[in-house]
Amino acid sequence: MSKIRVNITVDKANLEKAKTKLNLFGGKLSTLFNAYLADFVESMDKKGDENIKIINGKIKELEDRIRKLENRK
Repeated sequence: MSKIRVNITVDKANLEKAKTKLNLFGGKLSTLFNAYLADFVESMDKKGDENIKIINGKIKELEDRIRKLENRK
């Protein structure tokens, strides 16, 4: 896995809270951020798949309604 360095701006109070919590686990902030970033990307992929299923279901429902309306004529 290749890594790049990025500059980010964060809320100072949240950063201090994160640092104190990281000391409990012996971790580094970059490790925590990378884990959250990985979880975020994974969750977005899952949400995308779920949204596609929902949209396809709604399209099918609309197609069925159109067929029923056409058959009434």
